[in-house]
Formats: sequence, C-alpha cells, structure tokens
Amino acid sequence: MGLGGAGHGGGVVSRLAKSMKVLISWTGLRREPHAFRAGQLVPGTHLQVLRDSPYSGQFQHHYLLSVPETLEDARQIVREIAALGNGPQTDVKVLQLLDPTDLHEIAGALSIVWREIGLCHPPLSHEFFVLLNTGTPQMQAVWLLLASMGVVAARMIQTCPPELALQSGTPPVRELNTDFSQWRELFTPVKEPRSKA
Repeated sequence: MGLGGAGHGGGVVSRLAKSMKVLISWTGLRREPHAFRAGQLVPGTHLQVLRDSPYSGQFQHHYLLSVPETLEDARQIVREIAALGNGPQTDVKVLQLLDPTDLHEIAGALSIVWREIGLCHPPLSHEFFVLLNTGTPQMQAVWLLLASMGVVAARMIQTCPPELALQSGTPPVRELNTDFSQWRELFTPVKEPRSKA
C-alpha cells in the first residue's frame, strides 16, 4: 500500500506548534466541495463544517484522506478550504485501497496513516476530530469502531442536511457521543415473569 502527501503546508510547522485542533476526513467521489440535493447545489460536508458551522475557524490543521479515484475531489476541497481565509492548513494523504468497502483493509490503511499523523501531531499533545460523514459507509464504520473501542483518541463530528436538522430539532453539525454502552440495554432480552403453578 502506497501513501503520498500533498497540500498547501508542510509538517515542520506542525512539529514546532503548540497544541492544535486537528481534523481528519475522507474525500467523497463527486460530492465535494459541493453536491446536488433535491435539484439544488448545496455545500458539501467539508464546507458545511468548516464554513457554515460553529467549527468554522476552530481547526489549525486538517488531514484529508483520499484514494486515487477521488484525488481530484481532494484538490478541489483543498482549494475551497484555502479560499475560506480562516480554514485549516490541509495536507492530503493518498491511500491505495483495492476495495474501499473492505473494513479490514480500511483499518489497516488507517493504522499507517494514524502513525504518520502522530509523528507531526502527537495525540497526547493535540486534540483530534474526525469528520464522520465523509468517505464510504464502511470508512465511517471503521472510525466508529475505532473510537468506541478507545483505539483512537478522537472526537467524532456528525452532520446532516439542514432541512433534516430543522425537522428533528438537532444541530446540523454536532459531536457524536461514541459511548455506545447504553445500546446494550436496548437489545437485552426481556425476561418473562415466571408463571405461578
């Protein structure tokens, strides 16, 4: 598996900097930096978070993960973020995945990238966030599994279309609680009361 880096910044500055908020995300094929929804051109997930939410201007560094097939999308995202003025410095990491839906392959690739990122931004010194609604559903699932297992120390950012957020009364961009222990109770079988003989 080959890895490559590109972007509009280097790692030296990151090593010298103090504690940063670091964002990690995947690209999405033909869904970024804008997407069509209900016949209208709307901001993609990255712009929704980095431009149109309380997280705007909050991140100092951004690692954008891409496969070769979505590299042009990644370049467009980098250009849009740079145009924001208050966007984070973005580095693109290219991962060679034979199957972007294979959970084990994705986890293996992420383990290498996570170590690479840790060289420039040690997890004990920086605060990590993952933009969950990017990449394939399997890529999203791997992040959730890693976070819930405590393997990666990162906070998950979840997004939804503004119209759905309006209906549900929840913010369109919000942090996801990855403590899923309460789910166990939901699926615990209900014991039937013993009938009296």
